[in-house]
Amino acid sequence: MDNSDLARGLRTRARRTQRITVAVLGILTSAAALSGCSTTSSTTGQPSTTSTVVSASAAPSSGAPSPSGVGSGPSQPGSDGGNPPPVVPGAPESSAPQPTTSDPAQPGSSSHPPSGTPFGGEELSAQQVTDLQKAVDGGHQPWRLDRIQVAKTFVLGRFGWSDVQTSGNAPNIVFVTNSDGSKVGLNLYQPATQGGQGIWVVQSGMWSSQG
Repeated sequence: MDNSDLARGLRTRARRTQRITVAVLGILTSAAALSGCSTTSSTTGQPSTTSTVVSASAAPSSGAPSPSGVGSGPSQPGSDGGNPPPVVPGAPESSAPQPTTSDPAQPGSSSHPPSGTPFGGEELSAQQVTDLQKAVDGGHQPWRLDRIQVAKTFVLGRFGWSDVQTSGNAPNIVFVTNSDGSKVGLNLYQPATQGGQGIWVVQSGMWSSQG
């Protein structure tokens, strides 16, 4: 065997050795990679004790109120969340003054102050009188032109008397007797227009003996 044949043989053997070495290294590398994947999978598959402990400590105590429960139940009557009762609009108020109701006597009661005890009338101001006369001139409250109706309306508002009898011959005095026998004398006057187009107003009154 000459040198050239020997050199070719060595080169051939070197190439074989190199291929074998590369193959062995590839096998070892693949085995290492598979081993690493198996280890990682095994590690991640185990439950985390630390995570479980933290979750348990973060859970709210069973005795503490749950925020999600606030406002979840139905509103109770009288609570802040309840709806206010609906407002029912009342009848429009008349701009004209009405008979006052400040007398201490109880409506419908047969007990009243002694005979001769005075009491106040409607006590209207000058502006109220003017406004009332204008209202009547405009066709409102025509009963204000009748002193008997004014007297009846006054005792209804002041004492609650609805079943009454009236008497009196004097132009400015009207006696009103209730169904229980209680009796008052009312002094009326015309503070604005005089005559048939003038309003009547109760100026004062006095308890009288029972009829």
